[in-house]
Amino acid sequence: YRKTMNGISEADLLKIHQMALEERQNTVSGLLNQRKLPEALAESLRKPPTGISDDDIKNQSADLVGEVLLAVTDADIKKCIDGLTPDQVDTLMKYIYRGLATCNNSNAYLKWHEHVRARGGLGCIIRCLAERRSVLDTY
Repeated sequence: YRKTMNGISEADLLKIHQMALEERQNTVSGLLNQRKLPEALAESLRKPPTGISDDDIKNQSADLVGEVLLAVTDADIKKCIDGLTPDQVDTLMKYIYRGLATCNNSNAYLKWHEHVRARGGLGCIIRCLAERRSVLDTY
């Protein structure tokens, strides 16, 4: 395995992201069961898998975020977004674009896109598309 920019091997980074994903999945599941949707959204966006080439982890992460987005009613979208930090808003926009690329649940992703753009502005879209290491593609 090759070393990443931080001197950590890609294998070690992969293990870190796998453990973080499993933790997020468990926590998000509990929060969704309790209908704590803003908290579930924030948790699903924590520690996104960037800097790795494992598509499976990236897909599972995107699926987790998508599960939360689909659980939120239209009336609660703004409330969920208002609780996010600017970095989380940018990360959410990346996942929205990834979700739109699948052509599944496009209407839901477009609703979220509208609200996230209103909160993050056009800069959010530009940062999402310009960032080199993202949840959108492989390393």
